[in-house]
Amino acid sequence: MTRSDYPIIFIISEINALFILLLFFTLRAEMPGVHSTLVGGQWGIFILSPVVHFLFLGFFSRWSSLVQFAKFCVISFSNLVIDFGILNLLIYYSGVAEGVLYSVFKAASFILANVNGYAWNKFWTFRSREVEGWMNQLIRFFAVVGVGLVINVTVASYVVAEFGGSGGSISSTLWANIGAAVSLIFTLFWNFFGLKYLVFEKRP
Repeated sequence: MTRSDYPIIFIISEINALFILLLFFTLRAEMPGVHSTLVGGQWGIFILSPVVHFLFLGFFSRWSSLVQFAKFCVISFSNLVIDFGILNLLIYYSGVAEGVLYSVFKAASFILANVNGYAWNKFWTFRSREVEGWMNQLIRFFAVVGVGLVINVTVASYVVAEFGGSGGSISSTLWANIGAAVSLIFTLFWNFFGLKYLVFEKRP
């Protein structure tokens, strides 16, 4: 890691802590046992988050070939908590966790999270300083994210539609989050290689 990485990591870690706290708030009714265990200490996330982020990147900085992917993982985690935070906020205030409106919520949260990811990945992960042709780069970004969006929303909606209505002890809100989590597995590597080789690749 370089000296300029430290303030960036701190800012990202605090953003992540904020959205984790938002998740803690919106899902408290779904996980009362976890809530009662953590209540009172949840604000410590703002201290713990930078420590975890620094340790994670410090560990991978020993291998230069993995630093870029480690940074991408940090931004992907940031996208994840922003995605889940916005999704659960929309579910919390609307009371809707399935159907067409859930797909709309998932699309909105995915897009907003990836707008966040674009800025961090461009200037920090892949250090792309393109000025000329930035519009072309932005178009390529939205093309890659568009494919990722289709994969993400399709998988999440399928999981919720196929398994979420089966009843049992798992609520529809938790199924909505399980669907979102499964969809991330399918989009993580697509996003990394798509952004690296199709969007932020240094061109002659």
